[in-house]
Amino acid sequence: MSPRRYRMARRQETTNETRSRIINAARDLLATRRGSVKFSVEEVARRAGVARMTVYHQFGSSQGLIQGLCDSLASAGGMHHLAEVFRLRNPLEALDEFVAVFMRFWSSDRPVRRGLGAMAVLDSDIAAVLEERSGWRRKGLKVLLGRLGNETGRPKAEEMEAAVDLIYTLTDFHTYDSLAGSKRSLEQVTRMVQRLVRQVLA
Repeated sequence: MSPRRYRMARRQETTNETRSRIINAARDLLATRRGSVKFSVEEVARRAGVARMTVYHQFGSSQGLIQGLCDSLASAGGMHHLAEVFRLRNPLEALDEFVAVFMRFWSSDRPVRRGLGAMAVLDSDIAAVLEERSGWRRKGLKVLLGRLGNETGRPKAEEMEAAVDLIYTLTDFHTYDSLAGSKRSLEQVTRMVQRLVRQVLA
């Protein structure tokens, strides 16, 4: 490797390490936030041991930081498996697997997700990012239920909007968190939600 390429590779490695440190600091702040400690770029920078401008350089804005955190959570939570869901030929099997993917996703980093939800009430940047991400889930459900309707006749066209709304609610983090509590396993909650989804479609 030439000296120039080595320097570029080393610089990129340092950038990636800094980005990971900032993301981890944001995750830790949301998971352990107490009392008067607010979620802010300044507090994340302090915890990450970097300058505030470094956070802005890496993410552009506080909203960009939240988007980066959500991307990290999605990667760690296995959201890449959604692509496999839409390749399944049987729409009911695809819907079951859609539920399973989201239950696994919600089961990871639950304290962080609770923190994000709580902060979204107070912070419009966080609320906007979460609303956008939730919109993707709704669009995915419309695709799957549309396929199911075309193949089986259920849900009917006039029932589609209500079915999407109900299953959207069943696959939400708050539903998972409430059903799981401190006792139920991921597998138990997944089976419960899959059964409820089938009842919506019955």
